[in-house]
Amino acid sequence: MERTKKSRKERVLELVEQRGLVSFMNNTKWFELKRAVIEEMSFQPRYYWKLVDGVLDADDENFARTLNAYSYLGEDIWADKYTPDDHLSWDCFATPFWTIEWIKIVPKKREVLHSGRLIETKISEISIDATDQFVKILERYNIPYEEENGVYTIYGYRGSSY
Repeated sequence: MERTKKSRKERVLELVEQRGLVSFMNNTKWFELKRAVIEEMSFQPRYYWKLVDGVLDADDENFARTLNAYSYLGEDIWADKYTPDDHLSWDCFATPFWTIEWIKIVPKKREVLHSGRLIETKISEISIDATDQFVKILERYNIPYEEENGVYTIYGYRGSSY
């Protein structure tokens, strides 16, 4: 009996070919990036990605709004004890490196601190900018990237006309 249903990897590779995409990253570079962010950065930065098969982690409008405020969206993509080394995680799902068309990363974090229940509440804001630390990681591992307005784009694949 012939198998008619294609695996996700087969579908992704077919889309890469149909769209004329060229690989910019490999598993080694993705793994080095993931490991360095987990082990070397003071926090795990916010991100937004597009997968080759079209899956986005948030809508464009929401991402643009949160980029302007650079609020912290979570760290689950980077470190999850149940995620294999060759995957990035999103919520409880693991995303294999080979599915990532691009990822946009903002190496900044803003925290709002509230204090006091019995006395007047004091609200203070802390902003952490780990841009220099993040760029050093990218350069140390020769990870190609583009930067625009503090947003770092790393391409897993790009159009061949690039």
